[in-house]
Order: sequence, then C-alpha cells, then structure tokens
Amino acid sequence: MARRLVIFVPAITGRTTAWDTLRRRLAELDGYRKPDCDRVVVPQDGLGYKNGSVTKLTATAGARIHEHWVAAGGYDEVVLVAHSLGGLVLRQAYLSALGVNGMHERRPWAGKVDRIVLFASLNRGVDVSWHRAWWLPPMAWCVRVLPVLRRWLVHDLLRGSDFITNLRITWIREINTQDHPPLVVQYIGTKDNLVTSDDSSDIHLFPTGWQEYLADADHNNLLRLDIAQDPDARFKLIANAFITPRGPAAVPEIGTPGKQIVILLHGIRAGNTTWVNDLKELLKAEDPGIEVVGATYGRFSARKFILPVTRRKYVGWLGDVYAEHLAKNPKATFHFVGHSNGTYLLGHSLSRIPGMRFHRVLLAGSVLPPSYDWTKRVDQGQVAQIRNERAVRDIPVAILCAGLRGFGMRDIGTGGVVGFDDDLAVKTEVYYHPGGHGAALEAPNLRRIAQYVLHGTSERPSGLRRAPARSFSLLSRLAAPLFILLGLGAFTGIVCFGLYGPWTPEINSLAAICALLAVFIAFDVA
Repeated sequence: MARRLVIFVPAITGRTTAWDTLRRRLAELDGYRKPDCDRVVVPQDGLGYKNGSVTKLTATAGARIHEHWVAAGGYDEVVLVAHSLGGLVLRQAYLSALGVNGMHERRPWAGKVDRIVLFASLNRGVDVSWHRAWWLPPMAWCVRVLPVLRRWLVHDLLRGSDFITNLRITWIREINTQDHPPLVVQYIGTKDNLVTSDDSSDIHLFPTGWQEYLADADHNNLLRLDIAQDPDARFKLIANAFITPRGPAAVPEIGTPGKQIVILLHGIRAGNTTWVNDLKELLKAEDPGIEVVGATYGRFSARKFILPVTRRKYVGWLGDVYAEHLAKNPKATFHFVGHSNGTYLLGHSLSRIPGMRFHRVLLAGSVLPPSYDWTKRVDQGQVAQIRNERAVRDIPVAILCAGLRGFGMRDIGTGGVVGFDDDLAVKTEVYYHPGGHGAALEAPNLRRIAQYVLHGTSERPSGLRRAPARSFSLLSRLAAPLFILLGLGAFTGIVCFGLYGPWTPEINSLAAICALLAVFIAFDVA
C-alpha cells in the first residue's frame, strides 16, 4: 500500500477544529486510513497569520511539510488541502519546493504531490470594492500612501498585489512544463461573496482538474460537514477530489502555439482610442493572428499623476492584465508599447513582479528616471529588446517630472528626454522627434513602430532633431529648484496669513502664481 501524507492549511481566520469532521470522514476512504496515511494540520498560530507576509507563511508551511517528510522517511504521495488564504500558502510552497525560478532549494516532497484540493482559495486575490468588504478600498489607499504597509499580510491578498500576480504567472508557466502535473480541484460555496468562478481560471490549465460548487455554503463554512444541510451529499462531492484517479495525459496545448500578444498602454490625459487604435489596425493588418490588447485604466489626469498615491494605483492592475492573458496563452510571446504614464506602470511592474516578461518593449515619452535598472531587467530575462523614443520638446517629462523630483519623487524622471544610463546592446535610443510629449506616436511613425514590434527592425525615422533648444534644456535643469520655491512660497503664504491676517501685496502675488499653477494642474493643461 502506498504511503500518503495529507497536509491541511486553514484560512486566515479559521481554526483547525473546523476540519475535524472532514478529516474523520476522509479517514474512512481507501488509501486515507492509518497507518498508511498521515494527516497533518498546519495550525494558524504555527503559521503566524497575524504577522508578516504570505511569503513568510509559505516558508513556514514548506518547512513543516519538509520536517514531516524527513521524520517519516518520505512518502509515495503527498496531498495538499487548503482553505482560502491557505490555498495561496500551499501553492507558493509547492512552487518553492519545485525550485522554480530559484525560489528555494528543490525539496523531494514536491515531486510526490499527487493532488491539490482547494476550498475557496483566493487564487486571483480579493477585488478591492466596497461590496466585498467596507475596509478594502481604504486599506488599498493607505498602502499606496505608505508603501511600508505592503509588508502587511492583508496587502498580499489583494488582486493585483505583487505576491498574487507573481504567484499566478509562475504557476501558469510551471504547469506547462510538467509532463504529469498534479490534479487540482477548487470547491466554491454558492453563497461565497469573496471567491467566484474566475478565481479558478488558473486551475483550468490542469487536464484532470475541475471546479465544483457546494450548495448553501459560504466562504467560511463550505468545509464544515457538521453544519451542512446534507452532510453525506456534500462529502460525496468533496471525496471525489481525493479518490478520482489522476489522469495519465500531459497538459494539453492551451492557446495558439507561437502566438504573439502586444499590450498597448496609453499615458496621461488620453485613452485607447487614439494612437492605440491606429497601431492595433496596423499590427492586425500585417499579422491577423496577433492579439493586440488595448489596455486602459481610464482617463488619468496630470493632477493624478503628480500625486504618488494615485500614480501608483494602477501598477498592480497592469500585472493583473498580463496574468489574465498569460492564463489563456501560457506559451505566448508578449510585447509592450507604452506612452507616458504607461511606461511608468511597465517599469514599476517589472521591478515588483519578476515573472513578468516581454520580448520587445517600446517606450515613448517615458516618465521613468534615467537611472532605471534596465540591465537587471535584461539579465533576469524580463525584457529582450528595448527602444526608447524621445521628443525634442517634451514638457511633461522635461519640466513636470524634473520638477517633481525636487520633492524627492525618485520613482519618476526624465528618461523620455535624456535617455537611460544603461549601456546595453539590446537598447536603442531614438532621438529627437520634432514635437512634444506624443510626437513619437504620431501617424507617420506608427508603421515603423509596428515593424519593430513584429520583427525587431531598428529603422530610424527621418527628420530627427539634434538636441532640444538650450533654453528648454536650461528650464528642465531648473525645474526642480523652481518647483521647490513655489512650494515654499505657497507654504509661507499660508503661514503668514494665519499669523498676520490679510496678505501683503508681495504675498498676494506669490499666492496668485501658486493658484495659477494649481488651476493648470486641475484642468490638465500643465
């Protein structure tokens, strides 16, 4: 008789006692009886759910499994069972034990995982919306204001978080390299308000896995046989995941082999109805099989871009868009064309999500700093080719981004005007397009951009300028101190008004300048 180890991991608020009835019923099944089967619950307190990130919980759970494996001298099969957050913990622990992407030293138990049974696992993370939970939107806002809060456990659970997105991407890619992956089953309660069928999209990659609904069950009680209206019927459904033989077939081919996917991402004060549509038509005309994703986060004003809390809002969103399309085409080659704020989202997504990969990247009017580490992105295999298109009179990059850096905002910069510091053979700097912020994406240039995306050609456009005007370059260099002076002036004016009453003519003039600047920002003409 094969020796089997069954590992149970509860939810973030779950107690190990919630598993008692199910564990007793499982002990009645062939292959799950003592002494041939050891059933181990990794308790909530043992994982320390109330402190640290999911990554820490993963390390703890993986160590516990390894300890039981070594103590017993190994097993013939391992079954992983988890509820809610526990599903994320076990999936990540499994990938780490496989040694994927150098996450961890490979553990022998990973090669013996026969099946993974999930109960309402938060596979895609929790959507940040009021109807999910009243505290989610305020908490997500606080995380953007104070990045240090990203270390909190609850942040890792949000859809689009670095942890969730990287887990999904790594999971999808790993499954498609296995000749005989484990069976994976997800159970969802019909009254669950946190998890939906979309949370099982990654599981559909498994040839013998499935998703099952449990009637009259919510997120917390779907595994509670002791309170189910029909315990026997519910257990019969659950038992299928433990006794159904794992199919002999390898993972089927999902998506179209050799498919190319291009993500086009607009910038501030724009949408995907301008150059995005025109470039999409050019790409589709030359390659009808290509998939062009005109991603959009809606109209994003310069006022929102200025504030770090709103500027960071959609970094996780881009990672989620990438993961969704990867799930449908796990072996596709991805490319990216972005403008302005779209380049910001790409750069910071790549930094935070190591699993994200693009073959060709084209940046126009980039707001990333010149010191952005493209060398690391290339060395890690995240980007193969980079093309940075720069304009001769790019005011948002040369003035606005340069000025904001005077306030310590180092996540943005003037890479779209002065170029990037990295000296890479795979990086091409194209400068200077005559015109302003969107000059590189004007109609005459789009066909050339399409050729770069499809074939990697390095054709340079005609009519490029040598350099920006001296006065423009000087204004860019002075932008930071000027912005600081304006900020200090506004602060001084407020203090003086509070201390001394009516403003002097000089302060009135300074206040008028600051007010004018605020009006420009508010109406998106800055």
